Amino acid sequence: MTVELVLFILVAAVAIFSAALMLVSRNAVHAALFLVTNLLCVAFFYLMLNAPFLAMVQITVYAGAIMVLFMFVIMLLGSERLGGGTPRYTWVSTGAVGLGTVFLIIAFVAIAQSNIGLLKPVSRAPDIRFVHGIADAPKVDVYLNAERAAEGLTFKHASPFNEVKAGTYNLLVFPACAEGVAECANPITTGAVPLLAVPLALADGEETTFVVGGTLGSPRVIAVPTNRDTLEDEGTWRMTFVHALPERGSLSLLQINRADPANPTVIVPALNYGESAPTVVLTEGTYYFEIKQGAAEIRTIESFRGTRKTHEMFIALNEIVPGISGAPLTKATVFHVEGSVKTREAFGSPQSIGRDLLTTYLLAFELIAVLLLATMVGSILLTREEVVRRVRQRLVVSPVVKRMNRSLSASAEAAKQTAPEPLETATD
Repeated sequence: MTVELVLFILVAAVAIFSAALMLVSRNAVHAALFLVTNLLCVAFFYLMLNAPFLAMVQITVYAGAIMVLFMFVIMLLGSERLGGGTPRYTWVSTGAVGLGTVFLIIAFVAIAQSNIGLLKPVSRAPDIRFVHGIADAPKVDVYLNAERAAEGLTFKHASPFNEVKAGTYNLLVFPACAEGVAECANPITTGAVPLLAVPLALADGEETTFVVGGTLGSPRVIAVPTNRDTLEDEGTWRMTFVHALPERGSLSLLQINRADPANPTVIVPALNYGESAPTVVLTEGTYYFEIKQGAAEIRTIESFRGTRKTHEMFIALNEIVPGISGAPLTKATVFHVEGSVKTREAFGSPQSIGRDLLTTYLLAFELIAVLLLATMVGSILLTREEVVRRVRQRLVVSPVVKRMNRSLSASAEAAKQTAPEPLETATD
């Protein structure tokens, strides 16, 4: 049994007993304190789930602000303790405590004898996208076996990420259907010859960008791992450099310091054709990069603004540009993949909570809010009768006070009768 499981059982026991004592307590203040204890236990559960933001919200909002409001209402209405009277169902409290104890024992035995510590989270399905990096190739369609995964990709464009099932596939690249054609034949059923055909093995949890690079006569696919997991430091971003320049030797990627350009920082020391460099994590800011082949400069990337919590990808490839005489020329360039890949938000973060509340759980959240409002109004209405009765009891005048009032009234009447008449002033 792990330490985490022992802590969970102990805090769960405290949460259950504090909830039961809150229900059976006849003092409203004591019940509110038991509720605070239960809310603190829930906050501890959030900490165990690695959601510190939710834990702090639980403490500050529920155990703090809302409970202060409850205590204010309790003191204002003067209902610290429930009124007298004989309860109708005396066995409810004892039965509830007994059933709660039995349930706790059964849950403890079930958890202790199970393999809950060996359970693993369900892996995500493979998430893939494709980038067209062949300068002399037309628009292409990408197929996985007989299913089309990307349609009409043009040079230096990327498809969105799509989830597929884990397994083995044949990646087939065909020329896209010509523009203006209403219906295009399926290249799989017609037996068309693909531009490129390579086998792929996709496993659960993988996130990969497949760069279709090289030349039209010698294409190749470069698998680039793309990491969209949560970054530990929110002010950082990831970057991956891909070498897709055919007939080129090893390339290096340098970061130029504008204050000291003579001493650059080596990001990627050496990268061969058809490879992707390991992903590096950089802080948010403006960067100047230089790509070199040995001592020769290939291309530069100036004033690139690294956006936090993204995974940026740079691909060194060829592009065709018009020459001086009008003949096309092949030129090395650097392609920044369009649309930076946002990293996933951490579980329990403000962004994750806001997205879930405003999408998946919006209706449930609104219904719970209405129910809580109705519960508060109903509690006030049910308490009002008891409070009014108590106020009336407090306003009842005792017999001693009544006798004192009567004697005071009689004395005032006698003094009024014995008082001399005011003298009238004679007038001419």
